[in-house]
Amino acid sequence: MDYLVPGLLGFLVGAVIFGLTYQQVFTPISRLANLGSVTLGQLFDVNPWLVILLFVQMSGILFYVLEKKKL
Repeated sequence: MDYLVPGLLGFLVGAVIFGLTYQQVFTPISRLANLGSVTLGQLFDVNPWLVILLFVQMSGILFYVLEKKKL
């Protein structure tokens, strides 16, 4: 309860700042980042199965570490 008012004020201030700067910030970023409909495999010019294998391995490592730390 101690942080309810400052937290809500922070949310509101952040929303106002986002709303005021959206047009100036979003337009240049969207021009840079608009690559169309591409996948990670196409983006890095690698076989899509390599991306899938990497994702599976990273997920397995994450689950192993979380299990060892008992999180």
